[in-house]
Amino acid sequence: MFDNRWDNWSGDFAESFAASLLDTSVRGYVPEILAHFGESIRAIDPDFPESVAAGSFAKVMTESMPRLALPHAARAQVPEVIARFFESLQDAGRLGDGDDWAAQIRIIGASYLNRLKPGGGVRGVTIRKAAAASPIGRNDLCPCGSGKKYKKCCLGSAA
Repeated sequence: MFDNRWDNWSGDFAESFAASLLDTSVRGYVPEILAHFGESIRAIDPDFPESVAAGSFAKVMTESMPRLALPHAARAQVPEVIARFFESLQDAGRLGDGDDWAAQIRIIGASYLNRLKPGGGVRGVTIRKAAAASPIGRNDLCPCGSGKKYKKCCLGSAA
């Protein structure tokens, strides 16, 4: 991983009293959750855990964490696992912003939960076509009658 601190911190947390207070459905998945979170946040924020850029937690919690393969009962507990982890780091003097980061994770947790499908999987984001958009798709036959696809015929001249 990006450095040994994250591995050490998450390993210590997984065996701590704070982790034993988590819901039983998620306790066995704590190392996996924290490893995935750490790798995902580090991929978009190279300064983590020294600092975190605005929006990094939201991006990871709503895009990367819902895709982690966990049982449904454990998936619902992911924000709380990460929040308690940050709190424990601050309590141990390892992270100065732990309580603030935990509060952010709990707030973002509602968006995370909205991305989860009840039977597993991730809900997609609905993309709506603009009202002014052309009713002709790029791969439809061109309306000029050439027999070519629109993208290979008149698309360039329509702009």
